[in-house]
Amino acid sequence: MSKTRTKYHFRISIGVLFDLQKSLFLYGLFLTFILSSCSNTKFLEEDEKLYTYTWFSEKGFGKISNKPLKAYELYLVGNVKTNRPMVFLPRTSLTIYNYMHPSGTWGPRHYIHRVFGKPPVLLSEVNPEFRVKVMKQRLADMGHFDSDIKLDLKIYGKHDKKARAKYNIYFKPAYTYRNFEFHPKASRADSIIAANLDNSLIRPGDDYWVKVMREERNRLARILNDQGHFFFNPDFLLFYADTTAGKKQVDLTMVIKDNISSKAYNAYHIRNVNINVISDLKANSSLNYSDSILIDNILYKSVQHTFRPHIITEVVSIMPGAQYTFTDHDNTTRYLQGMDAFKSVDISFTEVDSSSNQLDASINLVPLKPITTSLEVNFATKSNDFLGPSAIASIGHRNIFKGAEQLSLQIDGGFEWQKRSKTRQYELGLNSYELGVNLKLTIPRFIFPVNVKNPSRRYVPKTYTSIGGRQLKRVRYYSMDVSQLKWGYNWRTSPKRKFNVDAIAVDYLRLTQTSTEFEEFLNQYPQVAKSFEEQLIIGSVVSFTFTSNPKRRIFNHFYLNTTLDLAGNILNVVYNYTGLKEPGSEEPGKLFKIPYSQYTKLTSDFRYYIYFNEKKQIATRFLVGVGVPYNNSEVLPYVKQYYAGGSQDLRAFYARSLGPGSYQPPDSVISKGFLDQSGEIKLLGNFEYRFPITYKTYGAFFLDAGNVWLINEDASRPGGKFRFNNFLDEIALGGGFGIRVDIDYFVIRLDAAVPIRKPYLPANDRWITTNSGFWNDYILSLAVGYPF
Repeated sequence: MSKTRTKYHFRISIGVLFDLQKSLFLYGLFLTFILSSCSNTKFLEEDEKLYTYTWFSEKGFGKISNKPLKAYELYLVGNVKTNRPMVFLPRTSLTIYNYMHPSGTWGPRHYIHRVFGKPPVLLSEVNPEFRVKVMKQRLADMGHFDSDIKLDLKIYGKHDKKARAKYNIYFKPAYTYRNFEFHPKASRADSIIAANLDNSLIRPGDDYWVKVMREERNRLARILNDQGHFFFNPDFLLFYADTTAGKKQVDLTMVIKDNISSKAYNAYHIRNVNINVISDLKANSSLNYSDSILIDNILYKSVQHTFRPHIITEVVSIMPGAQYTFTDHDNTTRYLQGMDAFKSVDISFTEVDSSSNQLDASINLVPLKPITTSLEVNFATKSNDFLGPSAIASIGHRNIFKGAEQLSLQIDGGFEWQKRSKTRQYELGLNSYELGVNLKLTIPRFIFPVNVKNPSRRYVPKTYTSIGGRQLKRVRYYSMDVSQLKWGYNWRTSPKRKFNVDAIAVDYLRLTQTSTEFEEFLNQYPQVAKSFEEQLIIGSVVSFTFTSNPKRRIFNHFYLNTTLDLAGNILNVVYNYTGLKEPGSEEPGKLFKIPYSQYTKLTSDFRYYIYFNEKKQIATRFLVGVGVPYNNSEVLPYVKQYYAGGSQDLRAFYARSLGPGSYQPPDSVISKGFLDQSGEIKLLGNFEYRFPITYKTYGAFFLDAGNVWLINEDASRPGGKFRFNNFLDEIALGGGFGIRVDIDYFVIRLDAAVPIRKPYLPANDRWITTNSGFWNDYILSLAVGYPF
């Protein structure tokens, strides 16, 4: 019997909205700047100088292709992270390092010094002269042989204890390729290379660039590996550059090196494939296998009857008798790892003998422990600014049917409350209890009524089904039961493209208890009341995610997620054309005497990132969502509507406190404390400039804009309908400053935000220039993770 391990996972996901006094917040900032203004150079030795700044000046003579990319290559060499995170920010980490130096090896001073302090960056450590030499070599590697870099080093400050460097880069046009030739020999490897030069990365007229030449070697070596040349590696290819052609042109010649191993010229085939399911890689040779079977000429062996053999053999791309290819090797490794069933996946190849050109493949798999248990205790916030303690207990089996199927049972519950708003006078006591249970089965392959081929041998498709229920009790207002059933799939077609399809998604919602206050609220807002009615949501949800993931994040990196949610359409066709609907009836269609929802909802989330370096970036997000109810529904179900505000959204406004449009609830509603303002259209834009402050501490200036609107007019919420001619006037705007602390496993984020424009105020009073008490209107929020 295998031993199981219980994981007790205590996670703090803090998302508290502080109601601190303004004076305390400003005092902290004031103290930081005062401490940072203290002299830090007095702690330096006599011959030491504090390095303060790096400046680059670029001058081009003639046409310089790919100049931003090349300048960035030089920037990586010359730039040094100084003790000042930005020009206008203090050297806080250096001040802490100098003035909080501990006398012992433990205690608060030692902790603050170690975690938040940073030693001085010295001129001697930066060594600008050496960096100039390296940058000149980089210029030569990029074809700028006659370009130059001059160093302007300035010593300044009291007692000349500070230094800064300016690198003047004088670009001159790069040398270009005039010809690129390959001189083949009489071998199969040479013929393969010659046949693949039409797609070469090196083209006549392009700039000479060593980096591109390395990439070309890797490309050709990969092609040879995919043609059976197991022992061929990129270092076997050699380039000769002749710059005597004149006119800044290069004749480039590539050859296969002499005196390399003869094995590199041989194409290898697979003789045997052995799959060994073992408990330990080190004990492989001494194990007694109780399970051994030959499937499609693949020998499957297992110490225990852990898996159904064909589940493993059918995902292996390495086949006996086939020619070795690196693609099959890599795909097999990735696929087996993606099944989430193995602790280790090790594939090795052994040459049979020196004359047969054959390889034996050994695939050694170490399974993970089958039983998983976990307990998470959280103090967390949701995006709607409800916060409080919660717990999640789960138990699962990673291999429930011996085919790497994962079965998990999760039970969660919590108590939450929502923070009061000083400016909108929300009542305290808006509390909620929540309890949920969910049973989910995940199968690492497609399960369809008909046979469907896996779209990729590299990525694992998954079929999942789940059933669950949840009860939400909003104290003083209502209790709601939600039952859910799902059957769906997720898969990848590339590292950048991911699909998720809830082929069948069923939600059943009903209010089980309502208070008099809540009934009065619903009577006042008939459209909101309809969104809370008992209903079935039966449909499908399709989601596509595209992530631009360049190998080096220099300029552009973007993320796009588009989700289409369809409900009730097929059901409505069946209802209307099978005689279930009574002629002339105005009643909504029902299934099992329960009205079903019908709508189409499309949400697109686009994020664009600009990286100045690994630490500094601009992050932007634009989200647009539209949900249209029709036929059997007048409004979107409450759980499907959009809302604005919160720590992940418009941070200067509390969640669900905006919209729809310019609508503002009357004081009589506000005083009751139930404010769930939502809509069927949403626009959201976010902008953040992120930069380092100290060790593992980062800052961000941000600006948020957006709102929600209604599709149709609602007399009880005037100003809520979306209109193209005035929706810009109904955009809420907020901004502020945030601090992020990276604690390896997660990021703690503190944001201070103030509203800049309030769309629910009279038209002439919406901007902060006409609002009194602006600085008393700030919101501090502490959350986990980046907002986007």
